[in-house]
Amino acid sequence: MHFGLLSDSRDVGRSQWLAGSGCDRIEIEIGPGNCAFLKAAAARSPSCLYVGIEVQPGSLARARRGGPLPLNLRLVEADGGWVVRHLLADSSIDAFHVYFPDPWWKKRHHKRRLFQSGFCEALARVLVPAGVVYVVTDVVPVFRQLSERMVAAGFAAEPWQEAGRQGLACSAYEAKYRRQGRHFEQAVFRKPG
Repeated sequence: MHFGLLSDSRDVGRSQWLAGSGCDRIEIEIGPGNCAFLKAAAARSPSCLYVGIEVQPGSLARARRGGPLPLNLRLVEADGGWVVRHLLADSSIDAFHVYFPDPWWKKRHHKRRLFQSGFCEALARVLVPAGVVYVVTDVVPVFRQLSERMVAAGFAAEPWQEAGRQGLACSAYEAKYRRQGRHFEQAVFRKPG
């Protein structure tokens, strides 16, 4: 997919993503890191187009060096928050995945956290009716704050049981955190359908 000259027109729609892919769904992971989840999900579900949007070029380079990518996987080097807020068309994406977003610990950096009110509202705009956002974090205050903002943007929070993640590939961070026995906060946020 070629975006051409990027603008603030919110015009990258469903048909542009799916053109020539043979897929009927689109799921985006923001900050995929090593892309382990995306590669496994794409291999499991060939009728879904998976897209990873990552701001760190080194992460995408490592993912590409790790062998051939599934045909239904696209990687985009960009700021995922900006893409959602400014580039994606209304009702164009089926699901988003955000696993272990950067907590930006220092108070003066909290404005850099992904789940700001404008981002949550943009997620609601670009998701199809009944579309979902899957979120996992090990930082309880971040989870509380993002949950409040997602609910304020019109999402319904649903529990996401651990069984939903069993057998899924995960990032190096998640694997390390699981070995350490850390507590995870996770939920599915559903747009009204």
